[in-house]
Amino acid sequence: MNYQKTSLNTIKRGAKKASYNKEVVYEILDSTEVCNIAFMVEGRPMVQPINYGRKDEFIYLHGSYQNRMTSALIQSGEVTLNVLLLDSMKLTRSAFNHSVNYRSVVVFGSVKELTTNEEKLDGLKHIINHFVPGRWDDCRKPNDKELKATRVVEIKIETASAKVANTPGVEKKGDYKLSHWAGVIPVKQICDYPIPDDRMDTGTEIPQYLLEFYEKRKNGI
Repeated sequence: MNYQKTSLNTIKRGAKKASYNKEVVYEILDSTEVCNIAFMVEGRPMVQPINYGRKDEFIYLHGSYQNRMTSALIQSGEVTLNVLLLDSMKLTRSAFNHSVNYRSVVVFGSVKELTTNEEKLDGLKHIINHFVPGRWDDCRKPNDKELKATRVVEIKIETASAKVANTPGVEKKGDYKLSHWAGVIPVKQICDYPIPDDRMDTGTEIPQYLLEFYEKRKNGI
């Protein structure tokens, strides 16, 4: 199923790289832990990276009640956010044609503050499980004091678009005769083997869900 193309989400520059397929958008969102949030504070445009969680068409964020980003989002009622996965750097013989291969998503959404403890816990569960699937069931849940100090925001994805570049470098025909090195440098974000906290009980083994996460991510995303 695709998002409907509108003046808001339609990609004009590099339109052949665009995708409006929801599964493509979700796959990219689920392949990283940090997004960049755009918001306004006192008339000044701001951007902030933050970890998040996703469940179906909803994205979840959290912050303190002093956090100006969450306050601005709730006041505005809408948000634009972006994620980017860098896959390779394309080095060409000419400076002009240097580029990158990547997977990116821009989301346009409506914002709702979750206010009950039940809603907050559900949102926080999706954030924690976005870190490592299964982690929520293997950690202490927030207590009443922690919940009271935490603001949880739910973003409904109203529309979105993905942009994926996965091609070799393109050069002018005459530049192929130049002797400069040209090619692609692959880029990967990997997870190394989990390192135990030195204050943990010596008999505590690495849980299976964490080993599965490591196996999935050890060669990159």
